[in-house]
Amino acid sequence: MDNLREIISYLAGKKVRFADAREHLFREREITTEDTRVEQITEQNVSGVGIKALWENGWGYASTSRTDPAALRKTADKALALAKSADKSAAGAVELAGEPRHTAKFSTTIKEDPFDVKVSDAVGVLLQAGETILKGKDVIKAGSYLVFRNMKKKYANTEGSVIETDVFTVLPQIEATARAGGEVKTRHYWPAPMNAGYEYFRGIDFKTNAERIAAQAREHCFARSCETGTATLILDPEHLSLTMHESVGHPTELDRVLGYEESCAGRSFATMEKLNNFKYGSEIVNFIADNTLEGGLASCGYDDEGVECRKWHMIKNGILTGYGVNRELAHRMKMERANGTTRAAKYCDVPITRIPNLYLAPGAKPLSVEELIADTDDGIYIEGMGSFSIDQMRLNMQFGGDAFWEIKKGKLTGMLKNVVYNAISYEFWRSCDAIADERSFKRAGFITCGKGDPMQLAQMTHGASPARFRKIMVRRAK
Repeated sequence: MDNLREIISYLAGKKVRFADAREHLFREREITTEDTRVEQITEQNVSGVGIKALWENGWGYASTSRTDPAALRKTADKALALAKSADKSAAGAVELAGEPRHTAKFSTTIKEDPFDVKVSDAVGVLLQAGETILKGKDVIKAGSYLVFRNMKKKYANTEGSVIETDVFTVLPQIEATARAGGEVKTRHYWPAPMNAGYEYFRGIDFKTNAERIAAQAREHCFARSCETGTATLILDPEHLSLTMHESVGHPTELDRVLGYEESCAGRSFATMEKLNNFKYGSEIVNFIADNTLEGGLASCGYDDEGVECRKWHMIKNGILTGYGVNRELAHRMKMERANGTTRAAKYCDVPITRIPNLYLAPGAKPLSVEELIADTDDGIYIEGMGSFSIDQMRLNMQFGGDAFWEIKKGKLTGMLKNVVYNAISYEFWRSCDAIADERSFKRAGFITCGKGDPMQLAQMTHGASPARFRKIMVRRAK
């Protein structure tokens, strides 16, 4: 940390308005298996320091993989030179929201460091799951994917904040592919990715779920295609995680709303005049942004602007009430503080606004998923994530899924196939008329959310209880 304090002091002596320095170690191990063999094991260790400087109204950012004083001073000089150059063409005044001075440490609560466990331990579990899957009738392929991450950061700024964070992430999944009845179908099991230690991986029941997805992959081959037309949908938490990510998460990033970020995946329809008055969903729809969520993929204590992570409503009782906001744009919201959503993928990346941990709040009234299905006369129950498409303004969207069941007279009567649905994002959330209670709440999430140019990949948790949506256009995929 002394090297960061020294370079911050150096920049302060140059009379910058603001500067920060972030030392970042990104370590990742990926294991991929196919059938009962290891396909690949890769590991990366990326480390360095990123330095950001504000001169008048211009920002500069530079980075180095070295941490010696000479390299850091050279990098700081480059960041300052870029800031001075940017100031000459600045479009307006830069206003930074205030943030208390922090001297803090944050770390993921773990019992076992995944990188201290032999690789063969995890490989053995995955290959055993593959053996179980391949015992399924008409199963032709098994696969798995496992990621362990560790992100260590040290941060210091000219306001006196000194912060250290240490975050561990675990993402596992297995899949089964069957061929029968002239069809080939794949079914997945995605345990929720978590900020956790190796003990989380140890606690996953791969055997039971391997047997289940093998049987369902075969069943899917014999399913009949859905009919085109409007339908009632009940969507499970895994499926909803992707839907909310694309139709709520990205549209509520304020930099995207204001047009600062549009080169990767576009802008947003949820513009600022809609704040606190736009009906984004039905009255039972509440979206909570929570970067303090225990085990949440975006729970890092403090973001890469030195802002303490927070919790707030993005949508309350169906009304748009918030955005993910950085320090520079907080004044546009008349906010005294940003909300801790600014993150960078690696040391060489400029921190940008990212989707927080975002979840659909469970229904307030007692309602199990079984009761929700029993209360639905005719519809489709969708599990898991599949194909998706959404336009540049996050309005017109289409989603598939991993598995589909027909609902008739309150009962699941058999699998369907080739199901996709289309909707306008806010009309979709307005059609939500029931959400199961907290007993059915489950997490899901992503570690590969792309944004920026050059693109950065970020991670965040989503969650929900199963929810029902009326009069949604369903089509038969071709």
